[in-house]
Amino acid sequence: VSSGINAEYGGVMLQQCYTTLHRKIGNLFRQTRGLDGQGKENHGEVIEMVFVQIIALINEYSSAWKRWLPTSRYEGLMTRTLDTTLTLITSDCLKIEDISAKHSTCLANNFTLLREQLEKVKVEDTVPWRRFNFLPSLMEDSLVKIVESWESGVLSEVFRAAEIQHISRALFQNTDKNAALRRRITGDVF
Repeated sequence: VSSGINAEYGGVMLQQCYTTLHRKIGNLFRQTRGLDGQGKENHGEVIEMVFVQIIALINEYSSAWKRWLPTSRYEGLMTRTLDTTLTLITSDCLKIEDISAKHSTCLANNFTLLREQLEKVKVEDTVPWRRFNFLPSLMEDSLVKIVESWESGVLSEVFRAAEIQHISRALFQNTDKNAALRRRITGDVF
């Protein structure tokens, strides 16, 4: 009976740790006031600082969980942690209305930094991870390359057509040529 109580108590404590971690990450992310950097001079520096803090938090919790949890439990918790964090970041990025060339470079650099650091604790290749993994290239690629990636199925495996159309409108001017290219982004696969 006592081992059942301990297991139940351990599960509650683990859930509280997970909830605390995500509350901290959410609070840090809100400090950036989102990824939309319009009108904010040092927004790139703020995003970088917050991403570094998110990395530190995840590494801290990962290290503790890895020491105390069975491997399968650790892997499940890390996958859930990364999925939740990356979904928050990806969703916010896909809502930006207008992204300047300078801001897209800043975002690509910060996404790359985050990806490189989180790769060290990543357990499995999930849809949120794959979606986030495309953000640096979406910020840097030409519209032609984005459309080609959509048509080849690379992007359509993890994004909806409306998401790619929206981010392409945010990144590129609305010219007749760009509008014609965007019309080729159709149909959802997933």
